[in-house]
Amino acid sequence: MSTQTGASQAQGRAKAMPASDNLVRVLLENSHEGIALIDHRGCLRQVNQAFMNLSGLSRSDLVGHHVLRWLDQPGDDDLLEAIGEEIWQSGLWQGNINRILAHGAAFKVDLKINAILPHHDGAVRNYLVQARPEAVVQANAENNRSQSRDPLTGLPLRLLFEDRLQQSLSQASRHNVCVGAMFLELDADRLKLIRDSLGQTAADDMLREVAVRLDNCLRTSDSVARLSEVGFALLLSDLKDPLEAVRNASVVARKVYESLMHPLDVNGQPVELKAAMGITLFPQDGRTPSELLINAETALNHAKSRGWNNYEFFSAEMTETARKRFELETSLRLGIDRGELRLFYQPQVDLDSGEVIGAEALVRWMHPERGLVPPGDFIPVAEETGLIVPMGSWVLRTACKQIYEWGQMGLKPVRVGVNLSALQFKRQDLAAQVEGLLKEFSIDPSMLDLEITESAIMDDVDRAVAMLNRISALGVKLSIDDFGTGYSSLSQLRQFPFKTLKIDRSFVLDIDNNDGDAAIVSAIIAMAHSLNQSVIVEGLETEQQLNIMRGLHCNEMQGFLFSAPLPAEKFTELLQAGRRLES
Repeated sequence: MSTQTGASQAQGRAKAMPASDNLVRVLLENSHEGIALIDHRGCLRQVNQAFMNLSGLSRSDLVGHHVLRWLDQPGDDDLLEAIGEEIWQSGLWQGNINRILAHGAAFKVDLKINAILPHHDGAVRNYLVQARPEAVVQANAENNRSQSRDPLTGLPLRLLFEDRLQQSLSQASRHNVCVGAMFLELDADRLKLIRDSLGQTAADDMLREVAVRLDNCLRTSDSVARLSEVGFALLLSDLKDPLEAVRNASVVARKVYESLMHPLDVNGQPVELKAAMGITLFPQDGRTPSELLINAETALNHAKSRGWNNYEFFSAEMTETARKRFELETSLRLGIDRGELRLFYQPQVDLDSGEVIGAEALVRWMHPERGLVPPGDFIPVAEETGLIVPMGSWVLRTACKQIYEWGQMGLKPVRVGVNLSALQFKRQDLAAQVEGLLKEFSIDPSMLDLEITESAIMDDVDRAVAMLNRISALGVKLSIDDFGTGYSSLSQLRQFPFKTLKIDRSFVLDIDNNDGDAAIVSAIIAMAHSLNQSVIVEGLETEQQLNIMRGLHCNEMQGFLFSAPLPAEKFTELLQAGRRLES
């Protein structure tokens, strides 16, 4: 081929090249951002001048070579594998790498790798690499931050919120969890009234206080933003499975309303707010930030149609679930005040003598319309809402009163075990409360047995030890409940003044068929006895289970084999009849 012919052909190709391709090439070469194209094998195909500047290498040193040549540590296969795994799952990898140039200059580079649209056969052939010095990225971020936050409240505005939402959705897709997007709107008429009557400064102060209260309702991993004058958005990340997502979103919604229901002090005037909220969940209600926010606004409008201080899930099914839960919470709150709670007693039997020596007090709820509500329906709601604290106080008082009444009847004394919730243990001065009840009802302290789970005491061991020692000094018996379901060991529990250990029923269900369960129970009993602790086994239902526990030298049993939980009057009859467990 002659030179002239080659030149002519080159000119022909240049003339045939579309003007748009030339424009793209010019834009890439003049970009201040390093840009490169790599193929599916990781080899660099194209680089622009900014990319070469960042690498300290020439075009010939880069094009045709593996991208790892450009990284800080050549041959770092772990990094490439991590990048590849991230791109395979989400189509995007973003992070920082270290660069050291030939003359020794060192700096960090912000790197982003995107998978380019798949080939017609569905396979990704190429990846686009974007690189910028981290110092430039931080400077740009600082500049953007002032433009992406609300100057009044300091909260993120829509663009920043949607960016955070997108990041949360990407994480949720990789880890197969849910995300919640909540759209809250304040009553604009109330805000206008405040502005007209108290002035713009007062209205601004109120909005700043609303922002603080909303933020206080969230975890550190969540986020709140201001989308309009009276509109706010909340992001709930990492919500596990769909049912957990509905439950957690409902709890947050109630926290928000309870927070906003407390009057705000505006220029010395108490101001009450009204709000409504719409809730959407990823992935079931949408897969992009725009979809979720649009659906959240739709749900918000439905909530407002029912009046202020309501919330709606975008899904009708989820809304109904949340509404039933809220109705149950409201009914339970009223039920505690109206005296609808009942205390049942399940006998605890000495395995040597067969005598009833104790009982576990179990709370029940007698709903005026639904009848006896199963504990599994209302106990979790009580724990989530904090109602377990007043409920626990009622149980403790009622149990002490019952011990006193049995004593007045001349019945043989039996101790009564009362379960303490983790929240109740953390919030209250139980020692003072117990001491007051012992004096009020003049009962033998050894007849009261407080049952505490491992999880309730292991969060703050020092406080728990001090509290339990004070209670033990009163003469009250202490038991560790559901042993084996937590993460502690008997050696850890030695520092606590427990006298009894209760083996969780999960170890007993299949003990007659499972040698492993029998071995675990045997070891627990032996270790407890070595610490001078007695052992109660819960959930005994068959004679075979009973014989095994006797053979393992367990001290006491509790379960349907002897008796189901009984109302106070029925338990009284059992004591009067002197019923025993046959040998």
